[in-house]
Amino acid sequence: MKEFAASDPDETLLDVLTNVDGVVSVRDAETGETLAVSESVEELYGYTPSEFESLAVEAYSADVEGQDRDALEARFDEARREGKATFEWKAEARDGTEFWTEVTLSRTEADGRDYLLSTVRDIDDRKRTEAELQQYKRLVSLVSDPVFTLDERDRLGFVNDAAVSLSGYPREELRGADPGCVFADAESDGDEFDRIHELAGDPSESLRLEGTIERSDGSARTVEANIAPLPSDDGEYDGAVGVARDITERKRREEHLERFASVLSHDLRNPLNAAQAQVTLLRESEGVESDHLDALDRLHGRMADIVDDVLALARDGATVTDPEPVELARAVERAWESTPSGTGTVVVSDELGTVEGDPRRVRRLFENLLDNAVSHAGPDVAVRVDPIADGFAVSDDGPGIPEDERDDVFEYGYSTTDGGTGFGLNIVAEIASAHGWAISLSESDAGGARFEVTGVSN
Repeated sequence: MKEFAASDPDETLLDVLTNVDGVVSVRDAETGETLAVSESVEELYGYTPSEFESLAVEAYSADVEGQDRDALEARFDEARREGKATFEWKAEARDGTEFWTEVTLSRTEADGRDYLLSTVRDIDDRKRTEAELQQYKRLVSLVSDPVFTLDERDRLGFVNDAAVSLSGYPREELRGADPGCVFADAESDGDEFDRIHELAGDPSESLRLEGTIERSDGSARTVEANIAPLPSDDGEYDGAVGVARDITERKRREEHLERFASVLSHDLRNPLNAAQAQVTLLRESEGVESDHLDALDRLHGRMADIVDDVLALARDGATVTDPEPVELARAVERAWESTPSGTGTVVVSDELGTVEGDPRRVRRLFENLLDNAVSHAGPDVAVRVDPIADGFAVSDDGPGIPEDERDDVFEYGYSTTDGGTGFGLNIVAEIASAHGWAISLSESDAGGARFEVTGVSN
């Protein structure tokens, strides 16, 4: 315990101060006279104890609304009546620095005399933290996507306005509730919380869930949520934070696309196959050879390509939900095997490595890029696939694409060749986006096209 400078040096007064931490002053409960001030007051306020004893309260109080002598006297009266009073007070040090304090007044008695002990603690850091938290809460409350937290018992805690709006339940009903009261996933295997708990040791990881929100009015919305554990000092699960998104309309569109794809596959591919068979029959059975049949073959082939491309766009989802390791060099090799490349060549770097993705769609990405190179540069094209920072690049020695057209190449319907479907590079962009990657176009060292895919996680 620090020593004190006291106007009354008797042992009784010092006994009162024993084991009291913080900046302490002792006053006569009846008269308000300051009897002692701890020496730590100099560190906090910049005044010596003897100087501080003689100061009026206004001298060490910041000029804040509601802070005046009447307000302080009301607190002292409360302590006299109730035995204790705690409040926050913004102080001002000798050098003009302002800071928040927490003041605790306690009434005590010694040798028949009543005293008021005033313990002052600096809470400026805490107040700043509270202000920052309030700001963050305000910002989160304005986020258009639902945001929520789970406590260590997996009960709902904080929910922003968007989460309240999506669920249809009042905020007070959501707080402390079991998420199962609104989140009912028909495909759930029941171990989502266990899977979230397992991530506690690595808060950089997150879990993606998809399910159904049962709203208070009985309606249902399909929701996608990404949930990550809250940081923990001891590695134990202390709760989680989640961001949800209403994907009801997207799921409906995907269902419509799936039905469209089924119709396209059946109603177009079957008669197309029949038409191709008729051309073959004319050639093989009837012995007919004609430029018109060759033209029909080309038209049938283009129609088949269009059907394949539209099916790929319709059936592949907007995101890759179950990625697995994909060896890029092998994916390029397999893509080149199915590319009508003639005498062309592809050089694949040994350092491409492995990425997390959908093997079929990664191969399709390379197929379309390689086919694009062959289509523009000809059958003797030379292609390189090299690693770059955060991804890989596919370059060719063809004529390239004019700079003013490079922003358009990934749009649906764009093609610079007569036989192009206008889907090829659009599909490449869709596949990259589904993996969370970005794709851009520039000029290769040979003057051809160079496609760079970035944001790739190894």
